[in-house]
Amino acid sequence: MINRIVFVDDDTIQHMINKKNLLRLKPELELFFFENPYNALDWLEANSTDLLILDVNMPEMRGWDFLDLLNSKGIKIEVKMLTSSMDPEDIQASMDYDLVSGFLIKPLKNEIMSEILEIEN
Repeated sequence: MINRIVFVDDDTIQHMINKKNLLRLKPELELFFFENPYNALDWLEANSTDLLILDVNMPEMRGWDFLDLLNSKGIKIEVKMLTSSMDPEDIQASMDYDLVSGFLIKPLKNEIMSEILEIEN
């Protein structure tokens, strides 16, 4: 069961939209949003989460570099990659990471989040 989700994405508008939509689906969710991936890494070293939603392309570092850092720190969590396009190279790259369980397309649709949260509509 997913109760705590961390988002790492440089798009603050998407953070606001995702927060509103997710809390409407499941008000008891604990949501944490990071624009800076280094701050997210620090947080993840000290805290646990049920799911990490990670943007593939960010100014500070690519999602793949973030995953490499998670692995080097021994942080094991389920990760869904967040992207605005389904680049075949990204899908191929995801296969190198055991943590990655799938891709989500921006903007996140309520139907997809309901599936992830295992909420029946």
